[in-house]
Amino acid sequence: MATPNVKRKRLVEKSLPPAIETYIPESRLFMQLQALERRLDTKIVRKRLEVQEALGKPVYKKRILRIFVSNLAANQTGAVGLDDMDEGRLGAAEAPSWTLRIEGRLLDPTGAATKTRTASHKFSEFVNSMVVELDRDPDLYSDNV
Repeated sequence: MATPNVKRKRLVEKSLPPAIETYIPESRLFMQLQALERRLDTKIVRKRLEVQEALGKPVYKKRILRIFVSNLAANQTGAVGLDDMDEGRLGAAEAPSWTLRIEGRLLDPTGAATKTRTASHKFSEFVNSMVVELDRDPDLYSDNV
């Protein structure tokens, strides 16, 4: 009983001696069939390698990815002095907030900007991970904030 994981060995091609052609005229057809099979095997292997290369190695184009970084601060007490605000307005004000926005756009290879065309790829498709480190005073801001 053969195990299913064992690959079958390919049978060794049998070559017929040239003298047999005189006795069996069809032997020439057999030799032509073997030659055709060898050519077909090499083409199949070549095509298989081409497909593997095409799937394994995507075609890369060198393009420019423009990144825009902006920030938005809202309800900051530094903008308006505490002396100007009365106690009632200070309690009703929202908590201070700060937003960092990072956008990216793939530029056209020609350099011409087309505003009518929508972006074909999202920025997140080009970036796997991003780390933003900010210099801040550890006395004012804890690590959890």
